[in-house]
Amino acid sequence: MSHRLKGLILLSLLSVLVLAAGVFPANAAIVVTIDGQPLSFGVDASPQIVQGRTLVPLRAIFEALGAQVEWQESTRTVVGTKGGTTIVLRVGQREALKGTERITLDVPAMIISGRTMVPLRFVSEALGTSVSWDGEHQTVSISTQSVQPTTTESPKAEGYFTPGTRLELNAQISPKVDFQVVLEPGALSKAASVKLYADGLRSYRLVIGADVNTSNIPGKKGFDGAQVKVRFTQKWPFDIKRPIILANGEISCNKCYTGKETMVSGAKITASYTSLKVEEANDYQWSQVEIAY
Repeated sequence: MSHRLKGLILLSLLSVLVLAAGVFPANAAIVVTIDGQPLSFGVDASPQIVQGRTLVPLRAIFEALGAQVEWQESTRTVVGTKGGTTIVLRVGQREALKGTERITLDVPAMIISGRTMVPLRFVSEALGTSVSWDGEHQTVSISTQSVQPTTTESPKAEGYFTPGTRLELNAQISPKVDFQVVLEPGALSKAASVKLYADGLRSYRLVIGADVNTSNIPGKKGFDGAQVKVRFTQKWPFDIKRPIILANGEISCNKCYTGKETMVSGAKITASYTSLKVEEANDYQWSQVEIAY
């Protein structure tokens, strides 16, 4: 066997090992957004994925979420406060505190390249926000909008999702407006309840009791490939000429089906708690919508 052939075989094996370990994809260009706005961490303090969990620089995430943060060097402990909430993490320990509640972390806070990194999901959710991960685009989306219903509210539509089955929730909001939620088989990490609340003709809240699977359905992309999707249908005459659905303030794989009698606007859902607003799209937003006739 020639030296060149041996070298090619060795290079191939190394490539397979790197991809299998997930080293390149996991840490490549991870984007974090808060209510649709990208969060900057600086060149030398980029987010890192460790054991499938995203870690971010402690001060950047706490301050971005409006919390005060204190670093106690002697005990290597992070203390964050916001309103009446206090959270405590110690570097290297898997147990954290939210008030007096003890919470076990999948990955502890740790020091990477001289910077203290904290688990993004724990910090964000402990401070009252919702978090979703879009693996296709290496993006973590944080929403500060509260969609939790009060105990006296009744959902407009509800159901129970079980893995391997398809769930559809249909709600008639008015004689002219229908709203539909679709969960494809495998859409959630486990069996869970799904509830849709309507605050008005164009304002909704979707509450799902498990994490959403954001990977595409094999062979499909965009809205058609979404595991969880919503559709807003209006009947002629149309109240909105260019309807667009904003999910936690963002456009996500939006599609609009236009016809003579009905117009349907759809969007992809990536978070377990989602605030949904139907608006008249501006020119820039409309340029991002896939139009189907």
